[in-house]
Amino acid sequence: MLKSLPRFVWPLAVVLAMLKLGLLLHLNPGLEWNYDERRNGRIADNYLAGRGYVSLDPERHTLRPDSFHASFPVFVYIGWQRAGLPKHHFTLLVFALSIGAYLLGGLYVHRTLLCFGVAPPWSWVGAGAWLLYPSVLYYIGAYMWYENLALPLLILVVYKLLRLLAGRPLSWADAAIVAAAITLSCLLRGYLLAVYAALLLVWLCLVVPTRKLSSGSSFGLVLSVGCLLLLAHLPILQKNHRLFGARILSNQAGFELLQGHNDVTQGRFMFDWDDPAKPFGHFVRAHVPDLDSLNQYEESQARAELAKKWVLAHPREEAMLWLRKTALFFSPENFIADAPRTPYNPVNAVVHLAFFIALLTVASGVRGLQLQQADILLLTPVVATWMLSIVFFVGFRWRYFAEPAMLLYPIIIVQRLRIKQPR
Repeated sequence: MLKSLPRFVWPLAVVLAMLKLGLLLHLNPGLEWNYDERRNGRIADNYLAGRGYVSLDPERHTLRPDSFHASFPVFVYIGWQRAGLPKHHFTLLVFALSIGAYLLGGLYVHRTLLCFGVAPPWSWVGAGAWLLYPSVLYYIGAYMWYENLALPLLILVVYKLLRLLAGRPLSWADAAIVAAAITLSCLLRGYLLAVYAALLLVWLCLVVPTRKLSSGSSFGLVLSVGCLLLLAHLPILQKNHRLFGARILSNQAGFELLQGHNDVTQGRFMFDWDDPAKPFGHFVRAHVPDLDSLNQYEESQARAELAKKWVLAHPREEAMLWLRKTALFFSPENFIADAPRTPYNPVNAVVHLAFFIALLTVASGVRGLQLQQADILLLTPVVATWMLSIVFFVGFRWRYFAEPAMLLYPIIIVQRLRIKQPR
């Protein structure tokens, strides 16, 4: 596959890899971990020091069991430190993997466009647009976030599923790649379980009726992915059962659910969500007066229950939140780690506008255009991440997984319109 690439791709790949590395080192010269992984790193330190799977709670000023963020990275950090390897070497490894995944993502954006009939040079233009997209190159891509590994894997999986939908026989190699990519992505970012569940369900609903792939092969692929996910998450379920008496993957969902449904939410992540002196802190403590006596799992459950009660008691406000969250989700903002929001980005604005024009063009049936099965599969991550935003709040780190489709779909529709031009 690599031997067939045009010659111009190789020098561009080197330039982009050097640009990516330069940004990573410039923005993080100390090779530090992001704030989520610093917390996971402290849990690993405490575990290795014999204190257990705990972290220091800044409000209660005590060590307590912690399963807020993904557990898999903690297991990795424990193994890394037991091997006697320095933490900053791990950052360099993540940087190297991120650069490799970045270039892999660009290659499979090109191949995805080929699947939709977008021939070179426009398929390469689309790949270049993704490689230079604001969030991919800078806002997320230039920092140590595991999304940099998971997003290219999603692009790869969507491409493989598109090929199977088009009638390509399922090989063991493709099944192994799809299962491994999904499992690793979900271990790094738990919310991707929802995205991949939607993607595989839609794929099954599309591929089974067409009989382009036997039912045994299609259901077997999904079953193998499910089994591998279960096996990979068993240690996490067992660990959390020992800590909290519940087989859960994380305690985070209840906290984030309440962030998205309360009296003071604006529909986006609240940087002061854990400050008891702020309005949200007052709201939580007014409804959960025994908050300080709860462990993390109990607090998560209490917050989730409060969110559900708020939704039922405020249907009008909830409907308005849906509209506000939708507007935020499609706003031309980008994720930034240390500030509530970024200015609107003109590149995002153009892409989002083009995406909606493409959708309206298809919905209107211009020149006989129709929504095709492959379109539905490509757009599924957009719908899934939008729904995550409705259920929780708008997080531009999970909108990241919608952005490839939002960028590529206008290119695909323009290609179809060119083919249907009257002669």
